[in-house]
Amino acid sequence: MTELTVRFSVILPTLNEAARLPVVLDSIARQRYPRECVEVLIADGGSTDETVAIAQSFGAKVFHNPMRRAEPGAGMLLEIATGDVAIVTAADNRFGDEHVLARLALPFADLRITGAFPAVVSTREDGATARYINAFTDPFNHFVYGGAASPASYHRTYRVKRREPGYVVYDFINGPLPLIALAQAFAVRLPYAKPAGTDEDDVAPVEALILQGCEIAFVPEAHVEHHTVSGIGDALAKFGPRIRKRITDAEQPVWHRLEAADPMRRFRAYLWPFYGATCVVPAAAAVYGWARDGRREWLYHPFVSAAFAFEFWKQLLLVGFERVRGRNRSVTS
Repeated sequence: MTELTVRFSVILPTLNEAARLPVVLDSIARQRYPRECVEVLIADGGSTDETVAIAQSFGAKVFHNPMRRAEPGAGMLLEIATGDVAIVTAADNRFGDEHVLARLALPFADLRITGAFPAVVSTREDGATARYINAFTDPFNHFVYGGAASPASYHRTYRVKRREPGYVVYDFINGPLPLIALAQAFAVRLPYAKPAGTDEDDVAPVEALILQGCEIAFVPEAHVEHHTVSGIGDALAKFGPRIRKRITDAEQPVWHRLEAADPMRRFRAYLWPFYGATCVVPAAAAVYGWARDGRREWLYHPFVSAAFAFEFWKQLLLVGFERVRGRNRSVTS
C-alpha cells in the first residue's frame, strides 16, 4: 500500500456546528490528495442550525447520531467507514496545510502500523490558554500524565523503536500509557471498532491498541490546528461542567482509566487540585520546564493551573452545598 492508495474515511461528529464546520470541511477539501480516496462522514446529534446542509454542500455523508455525544458518534462511524484508514477529528480542528492526508498516509505503507497521529499546533488566532492546551493538554492531564501527556515530551519519556522518513514509532508498550485522543485526528487502520466499554471515552481506545501490542506512529509534519478555546473564561466554561461530572460521577471515563493506571498516576490525580491551587509549585515547574525545553507555553502553566484548580474547588463547594441543602429538604419534608 503506497501513500496514494490509502483510502481515507474522515470521521466528524457534530451538533450545531454551523459556525465552525465550513472552515473544517474546507481544510479537508483543499488536501492535495485524490478526491476519490477520501470520504467524509458526519455523525450529527440532531443539529437545529445549518450544520447538516453545510456538510451536504461539501459532499459529506451525514448519519444521525441518536446518542448526540461525540464519542459514541465517532464509534458509530468507525463501523460504517469504507476506507482503508479512518481519521477521527472534531469541529474545533482544521488541517493545517494541504498535505496532512498525504503525510498521515505514509506510515500505513508499513503493515506493522495500526494507528498514527499528527502534531496539534496553534496559530495566531489562538491565545495563551489555547496555546498551552495544544502544547501540553489541559493542566489536570498535564500534571497526571507528566511526560506521557503530549508529543512535546515523548522524546524524553519513550525509547524510539524506529525513525522513518516522515514519522517516528515510539515504544509506548514499555513505558507509561500516553495521552492520545481519537478526536485529535487520530488515524486507525480499518476495519476497527472501539472496544466494549469505551463508547464514551476518547482515550481508552488508543490505550487498548497499545496494550494489544499495536504500533502507533507519530507524524510530526502533519499539522492539525486545534482552536479549542478563546481564552481562560471560555476554557472554564467548557471544562467546568466536565470537572463537575468528574466530582459527581464515578463512572466518568477518566476514573476507569485511572483504576487501571499505576499507583503514582492515581496519586497525582488526587494531588492535582492542591498542586494547582498553590501557584508557587506550578510556577517553579514552569521555570524549570521553560529552561529545559525553551517553550514559552510553560510560562502560562501557573496561571492556567491556578484557574483550573480554583474552578475545581468552586465546583466541589457547589456540589457539597447542593447535597447538604438536598438532605435538609428531605429532613424537613
